[in-house]
Amino acid sequence: MVLSHLKNRVAWLVAATAVLAAGCQAGTTSAMGPVDTPLSASGAFAANIDAADFTVSYQGLKATATMTHQINKDPGGLACVPALSVAVAQPDGTCKLQLDYEAGFQGEGLQLKSVKFWARALIDQGGGKTELVLCPGWTSKEPSSTEVVYASTVATGTLPLELIGQPEAGMAKAILRNRTLAPTFGGPVTMKYLGRHFTVDLSQITFKGDITSTGDENAQCVKTFHDFPAWQLQDINPGSALHDTTYGLDAFKGKKVVVALVSDWCASCRSQAQMMQKLQDQAIATGHADTVMVLIADKQTSNSADLLKMVKTIPVFQDTPQVDAWAKMNEGHASKFKGSEIRNSGYGFAKNGSPIMYFEPSGTGTLDLGKYESAVNTVIQAKDD
Repeated sequence: MVLSHLKNRVAWLVAATAVLAAGCQAGTTSAMGPVDTPLSASGAFAANIDAADFTVSYQGLKATATMTHQINKDPGGLACVPALSVAVAQPDGTCKLQLDYEAGFQGEGLQLKSVKFWARALIDQGGGKTELVLCPGWTSKEPSSTEVVYASTVATGTLPLELIGQPEAGMAKAILRNRTLAPTFGGPVTMKYLGRHFTVDLSQITFKGDITSTGDENAQCVKTFHDFPAWQLQDINPGSALHDTTYGLDAFKGKKVVVALVSDWCASCRSQAQMMQKLQDQAIATGHADTVMVLIADKQTSNSADLLKMVKTIPVFQDTPQVDAWAKMNEGHASKFKGSEIRNSGYGFAKNGSPIMYFEPSGTGTLDLGKYESAVNTVIQAKDD
């Protein structure tokens, strides 16, 4: 009987162990309560720097995430997520990669705000000591004796994420079990540190496991967008990406926008157009490709070719008496200037559409290009809303 009892006991233990193992593998709830599934990364990033390929594998490595959700205590109510940051590094802390997301405009969900990569990191060595350590295989050419953190110039991408259900939606701190984070990117990401830069493919990076989210009753899950002046005109610049298409400023939603009102018969306007192209080229070269320069040509056109030869790629919209986009752009300033007096005026908008710059025209067709360049640069350098 003793032998039979022992056999039954062993069989029970084997069965119980199998149940617990199945629960752990699925990241679900066992008979002993919720099973923790540490967040981990999958995939690698592939970059090209100094004409050489560089790859960092994060397969199976521990990751960390910081998430915020909008508290919703309504029965059956769901909670949205306005902010999330996820990071992964090698076991010794080197080669850290961090993706930061923020709320987008209506219907956009979480949008990629920035990417950071630690090529040289300050690592805790224990006993109160720290040491600067290179990411293994990295070419150490940065002119720096401190941490070297590359940051994205302009990053586009989204993070599909399910809404949080109850009871977690109503909690001040909630653990979301065994979630998958699968970022999508608009293409390779350009990373920059001082004068050095490289392009990295992050399309293989994913994360899976438990995520702790902090609730905030005042969190805003959708960015407020301030409408641009409403008009649509034909883009007449053959070098523009949307040449011969009729559209308006809404095509640049989510970007910083600078608009100048110019006439093809006006010498200072042609110089201004040339300046706008130069500033667009500089913005792209210095990591500000999220800024767009736009020209609106006077409805009283003489020879548009004289204006178009001043630009290469920036949109040039041809105004018409029916649309009168000049007047729509100038609505907030019509009491001082109107008609042809508003040529050379400039208007700057933040990524959320709010006006952040107005360059007042002389009213006589003269233009201080230095002052105009400074005004446009305030838009290019403006912090994201």
